[in-house]
Amino acid sequence: MPEYSISWNVEIDAETPVHAAFAALALQRDPTSWATVFTVHTDDGDVVVDLNPHQPGPPRLSGPWTLTA
Repeated sequence: MPEYSISWNVEIDAETPVHAAFAALALQRDPTSWATVFTVHTDDGDVVVDLNPHQPGPPRLSGPWTLTA
């Protein structure tokens, strides 16, 4: 089974790096958050995966290839 590195990026204004990390964690844990876009790093390049539960159809993917369900 392949192993992937996944990153999630968000821009946050905060007083300190620790405050920014806590704010990011709060976004990730908020069940109503739309923070659902991840970059999956693969051997063939990066794939952006949008897991927005309010979007119709399968997750949106973009990257070096087109994936279909």
